[in-house]
Amino acid sequence: MLTNLQEIRSGAAEHALHRLWSDELTAPEAAAIQAQSASDPKYRDDLDGLLAVFDSIDGLEGDRAVEEVIREYQGLLHKRRSKVRVALGMVAGLLVAVSATLTYISFSRGPDDGQLQMYSARIGEQQTIELADGSVVTLNTAGQLVVDYSGTTRRIVLERGEAHFDVAGDPNRPFTVDLGVRSVTAVETEFSIHKHPRRYQVAVVKGAVVIGGPTSGVDASPTPDGDLVDLPSSAQPRVAAGWVAEFDVERNELKAFQPASMDRYVAWRHGMITFAREPLHRVVDELNRYSRKKIMIEDTAVMELSLFATVDVREINAALDGLERLLPIEVTRHYDRIAITGSAGD
Repeated sequence: MLTNLQEIRSGAAEHALHRLWSDELTAPEAAAIQAQSASDPKYRDDLDGLLAVFDSIDGLEGDRAVEEVIREYQGLLHKRRSKVRVALGMVAGLLVAVSATLTYISFSRGPDDGQLQMYSARIGEQQTIELADGSVVTLNTAGQLVVDYSGTTRRIVLERGEAHFDVAGDPNRPFTVDLGVRSVTAVETEFSIHKHPRRYQVAVVKGAVVIGGPTSGVDASPTPDGDLVDLPSSAQPRVAAGWVAEFDVERNELKAFQPASMDRYVAWRHGMITFAREPLHRVVDELNRYSRKKIMIEDTAVMELSLFATVDVREINAALDGLERLLPIEVTRHYDRIAITGSAGD
């Protein structure tokens, strides 16, 4: 067991996944996984990323070549005679095993401490969650969160992804979204949060939020549209409506700016995303969040092509067809990926 603990504490996320899948997980190992996930954002994001990858396998159903591979994996899963086969066999059952185990480790509580509920959205899907206090949460593609309500607090743990919060007023119970190294607290407001692997982005639509805990009365000072304001990471700044706060996890830096419009940060709720003179590689990064097949730019000459467009992320194929009409590129669909190259003759 000591070797397993050392691997969990010092190794990559795969060591934790192997132990979770072994059916022999011990209490000290579970505690080590929980501690490692809480102290190392990259480690936690690796776990979340693997779950998202395995979840996306469903999107490949119907492809004969892929189904043959999945059947082969399922055979290996059934046998489980070696560590190699365990690693290969995670496709069919790892999502359930890891989700259930991590939920138990992270959020198990006594019978009088309130009720915990986990919600998740598949890649390309959204889920609307109506909470008991009248608040409404919209969870975006591949997102996951846990609702932790009690008699004195309203706490949401945003595990991964993006969510929009329309918060009902309750002065006796603060509404807090826990992001791991940071938190966002509101009383009665509307805001969106996007939890990137290396940074968190909070867009306030109505009211105000406090980054890090209860309000300390520190407000972001108005500046010309789009200018960044440094917010002290040791304080608990208040961010007003019309502002976007960004926290860089690696640098421990918190900044805020006032965009010309908040549409960019909330339009995803209606399936629409606007790109204003964005390079193609950033557009592809965003579309990949909604696509079950990986979109890859396989021609470096087109990566910096700039465009202004509004796309419907609920129709990825139509969005890619639109990019072909706007830019000198060619989109080729393979069974395992979607490739973008420069169009012939350009």
